[in-house]
Amino acid sequence: MSVSDPLLKSLKRFVLEFRTTNIVVTDDNENLAKLCSVLEEIFQKGIKKSKFFDKSDFFWSWVAKLPSFSKERCNPILSMVIDTVKESKKVTLDLGRGRLFIRSALMKKVLTVPVQIIAKNRQLAREVYYENDSILGNEILAEILQSLLFELTEAHFQLRIHNASFLDRTWNLPIYKQYELVPCDNLGLHVQYINGFLLVKAVEPGSVGEENDKIHAGDVIDELHGEALRGNKMSAVHNILQRYKGLPVHIHVIKGYDSQGNLYKPIHHLIEDADIDIATADELLQVKKSTSNGYKKPPHTILNEEEAEEIPVHGSEGGASHEAHYLGYVSLGIDGRVVRIEDSVQGVLKNHTQRVPVRIELTEKEVLVIDIKDNKTLLQHAYTEISACGRRTDQLQHIAYIAGETSCSLAKKFNCYVFEMKTNEEARFALCAIAQGFERTHLLL
Repeated sequence: MSVSDPLLKSLKRFVLEFRTTNIVVTDDNENLAKLCSVLEEIFQKGIKKSKFFDKSDFFWSWVAKLPSFSKERCNPILSMVIDTVKESKKVTLDLGRGRLFIRSALMKKVLTVPVQIIAKNRQLAREVYYENDSILGNEILAEILQSLLFELTEAHFQLRIHNASFLDRTWNLPIYKQYELVPCDNLGLHVQYINGFLLVKAVEPGSVGEENDKIHAGDVIDELHGEALRGNKMSAVHNILQRYKGLPVHIHVIKGYDSQGNLYKPIHHLIEDADIDIATADELLQVKKSTSNGYKKPPHTILNEEEAEEIPVHGSEGGASHEAHYLGYVSLGIDGRVVRIEDSVQGVLKNHTQRVPVRIELTEKEVLVIDIKDNKTLLQHAYTEISACGRRTDQLQHIAYIAGETSCSLAKKFNCYVFEMKTNEEARFALCAIAQGFERTHLLL
């Protein structure tokens, strides 16, 4: 057999590109999928169906057992990557698990480790690969592969490992978005489980789900509050929402269109299999075109960060304090919905006649607004009385919360109270602190 192989030549080209350009390789890189496909072919070439590895003809079958099969202590980072892939609910086939492993190993810079193990363990190599028709089963080619993969560890991969739900089908991954929406009882999304995926059939106008053109019919809801939804039942989704009731909604969405504005093929197949009248291909494309032409819906109340982060909004004793200016309030009658924050903030900003320096104290059970000048309490609301909180996307320093005269389920008179924070970031922290207060109060009662 020649000491060269076309797959290694292809790999070398990618290694040179990523090493010499010194770029951060993200999912948007046009050559990433090609690189991953070449790596998959290298690991697959000449593989046997071994009785020791469940007679599978996918390389993942032997990689998955390396921590227990290897005589030496397995690399702890490699073991972590393998365990993460095993536990993932987003891939169900060995094909998809192998692909998720390649992406994860590139991120963690351990893709060369299984090659090193099989190169040293010739018994394992003979068990897994045909020597004359493989790369990993051939000593010389395996050494060349090790050198190339070692060079590849110098490249910086920054991949969205969460974006894995379609790896069973393709290397061409979809647009993946991570949103943080305001606390609410109803996202306004009509969904259907089809082939294990939660497909959005329709989005209610004026709902939290529709705000700022984030979620459309044809999108797939991939995660809620960090929990994968693939293969789950609707009851599991309701249970997740109930557990995190009162907190900002952390949601991961697979978009129905690709970067060129065309329907993402795997989702197109879901739409064809689903009983959906509205979410047709033409309508989805029209949504994409309207948003790309600069069309925007009126701004609604959202926390406005597309990339969710873990934010420590409370101190060690569970409280938080923020200085702000209290601008006034608007009476809403019996309507305490989150959608009222948009017009309420605008109304107060247009007509407010006061600007009182205050300190917002967020305790375990209530929100206190204290006049800094004379140290008097201006407002006092238990979290059970607060129905919503948020801010406009075009007025990020101004926050508001809606509270009733008693607990939300019984209240008949709601007011929206508006504040101006020092910075956009402090406004975000304060909103998250109020939202977290909902959950703590429910646990304490």
